Amino acid sequence: MNSRNRATLRSIPSSSTEPLRRRLSRAARVACVVWICAFFFLAPFSYAVPVSPHRVLKDPAVVYGILPNGFQYVLLKNATPSERVRVHMNIYAGSVHETEDEQGLAHFLEHMLFNGTENFSPGELVAYFQSIGMDFGADVNASTSFFHTVYDLNLPKGDLPHLEDALLVLVDYAKGALLLDAEIDRERGVILAEKQERDSVSFRTFKKSFAFELPGSILPRRMPIGKREKIEATDRNRLKQFYDRWYRPDNMVLVMVGDMDVPVAEKLIQERFASFHPRLPEPVPDPVDIRWDPHQGTKSFHHYESEAGTTRITIERIEYTDFFYESEEYLKAEATRQLADTMLQNRLSRLIREGTVSFSSASAYSGTFLQHLAVSAVTAECSPENWETGLIELEKILRQALASGFTQQELDQVQADFVSQLDAGVRQAQTRQTPVLARSLLNSLQNRKLFLSPSQKKELLTPHVAALSLEQVNQAFQESWKPDHRLILVTGNAQIGADASISAEDTIRKTFEASTRQPADLFEPMATAYFPYLSVPDTPAGIRHRQENVEGLDITTIDLDNQVRLTLKQTDFKQGSFLFKVVFGQGRACEPKDKPGISHIGEQTVRFSGLSALNPDQLAAALAGRDVSIEFSVEDSFFSLTGAAEPREMELVFQLIHAFLSDPGFRPESLALAKHQYRQMYDAMKQTTDGIMQIEGERFLAAGHPGFGMAHPDAVDLLTLTDIRSWLDPCFNQGGFDVSVVGDFDPDAAISHARVYLGAFKAPEEKSLCIDVPDPVQFPKGERLDLILDTKIDKGLARLAFLTDDYWDIDQTRSLSILSRVLSERLRKTIREKLGAAYSPYAYNHPSLIHDGYGVMHLVAPVTHENTDMVVQALNEIVRDAVFSGISPEEVPLALNPVLSQLNVLRQTNAYWLNSVMADSRRYPQRLAWANSMVSGYGAITHEDLTMLARKYLDTTTAAFIRILPAD
Repeated sequence: MNSRNRATLRSIPSSSTEPLRRRLSRAARVACVVWICAFFFLAPFSYAVPVSPHRVLKDPAVVYGILPNGFQYVLLKNATPSERVRVHMNIYAGSVHETEDEQGLAHFLEHMLFNGTENFSPGELVAYFQSIGMDFGADVNASTSFFHTVYDLNLPKGDLPHLEDALLVLVDYAKGALLLDAEIDRERGVILAEKQERDSVSFRTFKKSFAFELPGSILPRRMPIGKREKIEATDRNRLKQFYDRWYRPDNMVLVMVGDMDVPVAEKLIQERFASFHPRLPEPVPDPVDIRWDPHQGTKSFHHYESEAGTTRITIERIEYTDFFYESEEYLKAEATRQLADTMLQNRLSRLIREGTVSFSSASAYSGTFLQHLAVSAVTAECSPENWETGLIELEKILRQALASGFTQQELDQVQADFVSQLDAGVRQAQTRQTPVLARSLLNSLQNRKLFLSPSQKKELLTPHVAALSLEQVNQAFQESWKPDHRLILVTGNAQIGADASISAEDTIRKTFEASTRQPADLFEPMATAYFPYLSVPDTPAGIRHRQENVEGLDITTIDLDNQVRLTLKQTDFKQGSFLFKVVFGQGRACEPKDKPGISHIGEQTVRFSGLSALNPDQLAAALAGRDVSIEFSVEDSFFSLTGAAEPREMELVFQLIHAFLSDPGFRPESLALAKHQYRQMYDAMKQTTDGIMQIEGERFLAAGHPGFGMAHPDAVDLLTLTDIRSWLDPCFNQGGFDVSVVGDFDPDAAISHARVYLGAFKAPEEKSLCIDVPDPVQFPKGERLDLILDTKIDKGLARLAFLTDDYWDIDQTRSLSILSRVLSERLRKTIREKLGAAYSPYAYNHPSLIHDGYGVMHLVAPVTHENTDMVVQALNEIVRDAVFSGISPEEVPLALNPVLSQLNVLRQTNAYWLNSVMADSRRYPQRLAWANSMVSGYGAITHEDLTMLARKYLDTTTAAFIRILPAD
């Protein structure tokens, strides 16, 4: 064992699962435990090897190996970010592999592997990881799902010592669990607290819907979090049996991606895992069959939750499929279906933005989920009173697409965008991010999906997609939606079936069937659109001043004679891509006091409106195949246009900037949609602890200041398009913009196009600027707020808050952030580990950018009715101890080292340089100096600094306290 001081570890396991009916990009693709007898056996026994590498690992850069005991590993060198290595150890066992009496055991075992192993005594591992720069939760984590359990490590370096230490931990996970009785009893409370925190309206709805969708299948009866009575009955014997049965070398795969010497890593893996033998002699058994009774005809489902903020309508088709290895032909077929889904999604989005349907959001997707679920679905969210209308509209839109097909114009657009993304992948191949690559590689192994290099994917799919005919895509869409059955689900806050003579399910089914007998003609093809802003302004701006290598940061600033500032930085962090940000006005800081909610509604209205000459759908069609994006935002101290593009699109970027600044769209239907979505969001948030905190708690901590909290939807409904235009128009047209560009681009091209396309804007007049100084903010010292949630779920929150300071004393702000990390660790040890009262207590400091002298340190812990007093007492004791006993020298490096490690990664991202350093640096030049002092500034923080700040700000007699509890 390494002689370095080892200290504490516990993961933050994630046992929750995503709802089935999510868009494909968000869907939970949990994977694999169908055991195959591969011919790769090197052992004298017949082990069931869960990966067939020759069928999934097609990227030639991937190194695959299998040991004689069946243990598999997959390695890939990648240098972005430099030095970092991401590791995933996948166990092909999850909740599906539990017996009836073992429900929750896979997840419980995942917790226990952080509570004592052969080389790490209970309570030793987290502090050890922190000491070498790894962050608890972000860099050390684990998760349990239906088919697998994954242990994650994010190593700050890929050198030999870090690889050795990582493998020491992983070998302990694999075969060295102690499973001590005292630790099991203590961890039981943590798991029950996690189960309580994960309980929610959406999770309850998911469970009910899942049981309807998969009647008779084991999946709905094997939620990874488990059952309370089984968790309470878990003992060492049961955990050991599950551990020995499933944690076998032939039932694991190790994924390691990053900036490392691959031969060195491979040799270490072979040495460390070669002696790992099964603890039980028999091969791993197959899991229980998850088949369900096949669906036929039309089936309906209703689940009412009064606490849901909206009603969800779903039309879907779901059937069983064997767990198969993805082939190149299947990948082509999947791409074809994706084109069809995208066209349907585009139709839904367009109808929503035009205000011609009653729902406010919708999605279309298809694919294979949870190994065996072949799903095609469309979903929409609406107000409860509109569920019938929404269902009829959704049915007609789907049927119209199936009966009449899509148009050639629609196909041309999605084909161009698809090929453009393949091209972007090739351009950016050498700077792909290690975390993304590692997760993608793991996903391929878990789900038997092909892992291709960007060049391979482009070579395979570009000719296929480009050659597809409209008839082929329409046929693929029809194949996804075979007419053998339809599942119709209405969930959320719609009360259906008030008439006792007919059930809610019958009402839903009859509504759907009646709709199928009506004409389906909601969608009208859109006229061909062209980008109209291609004329070159007459007079380019001159260059008034240029400065190179500002603050030694390789940043160039150019001031044009119309007061436009360019801030440019070339980087190689992401090849073939650059980011840009245009900053203007004062953002929320100049929000009219008599127009509550205008920041949010104004932002969404502009986003939904696009340009005056082109709505977002027309703009997307006009720019099909062009790798460029742009979005308007209202931020605390400015408005912004932010986006990304490939280097050759620099002129188009400045054309778009010119168009948005000179001719933004303000459409009445966009304002109506923004208000509708805001009310739905508000209604959902007021039912949750975090949501009610944003609505009411933040305003309480600012002593009622109107700039905090969320406006009531009734007040938002009073806003008019004139209100929004009156507020935003002067800022769009006043000139004096700051434009920052960072990444892979030609600086001369950026300067040239900026001079041309921004040269037409006049320098702003002083009187036209929004220069209102925000009203001062008070803090409710010593006051208490009790908030009651109208919910049946016993989930609450205790929050102790202290007035600190604003953002601009950067040394103090950095020190307060480290103090909050120290407090978070004390909360974890006391409230989670010692008391078992909450799964995820935490602390953070939030300093204001726009209100002088205002910032708040928060200590937050989830509570129930039963443990509220105990948790509140613990919060106060932790604070008092920090004040009276101070912060110890040992605590600082444990909190600070992960931050210093992350700073190296942060500085290798374009987003950091754009948003934290360059944007608005003309008004706040200290942002540039801060970039130089960031590492040294954090590194200089001492325990004396933190003790001084604790004594300065953490006075419990002046703290504000918020308690949020359910009414029942």
